[in-house]
Amino acid sequence: MSAGLIVLGEFLRARRNVCQPEDAGIFRDPGRRVPGLRRDEVARLAGISAEYYLRLEKGRGGRPSDQVLNALARALGLDADSRQYLLRVASGELPSPFDAVGESADRIARVLGHWTHTPAYISDSNRDIVAANPLATVFGHGGLSAGSNVVVDLFNDRMKSTLVEWEAMTRSSVAGLRRDADPFSPRLAELVEQLSADPDFVRMWARYDVSGPEDAHIRMVVENVGTIEIEVQNFAVRSMPGYLLTVLAAPPQSLTAMVFSSLAASLDAPGGQSA
Repeated sequence: MSAGLIVLGEFLRARRNVCQPEDAGIFRDPGRRVPGLRRDEVARLAGISAEYYLRLEKGRGGRPSDQVLNALARALGLDADSRQYLLRVASGELPSPFDAVGESADRIARVLGHWTHTPAYISDSNRDIVAANPLATVFGHGGLSAGSNVVVDLFNDRMKSTLVEWEAMTRSSVAGLRRDADPFSPRLAELVEQLSADPDFVRMWARYDVSGPEDAHIRMVVENVGTIEIEVQNFAVRSMPGYLLTVLAAPPQSLTAMVFSSLAASLDAPGGQSA
């Protein structure tokens, strides 16, 4: 039993539980107890036998053909990112680790340091931050500094109470972690164990979401200031495969821009401290 087929089975089971009968054109009969689709319903929609589908969910047998995988993707209503993940885990083509410690990370960190009015940071496939500019560190209360983890920071009480769209943004971040990280990485296992103390994470992780918007428009409540709006933009780093450059942009002449300018000024002041 290969590791990739085990992940494939877990993914199919999770997405079957998420997919609702109505989404698949199936009448919801009274007294239905399963949370999503039944195994035989998925098999019928995909045009395969129920016995074969059961083996797939249990991670048994050989790699399914692309024809079968695409049929399962249609049956479960998977979007493009989820379909790509399905094909990838079935083939065993998992992300290759990239060692960013060295010249590439140092060079990018120096570049980020010149962005004095825009918080920005670089994170790896596990969403561990490897480089951040001073404004990101101070704005994120340390949660966006090098050595921190973006997903872990989203599950603290401060973020839950200040991010207006906390649920949507956090679900998207968890989905991105699932999509980009090596599912057998010891670091990912460590993060999942740490975060599993939070029921919200357990609920989101169990869905096996692997897609979501790369960029986001968020609102955050800042003490003594009010609600500010931020454009979160993510860019792939060509020289560091699997890494993301995240930029927190402020609309021109906005309250957000004023907050960023104030923090930047405090950093420039002698003995400047984090706000």
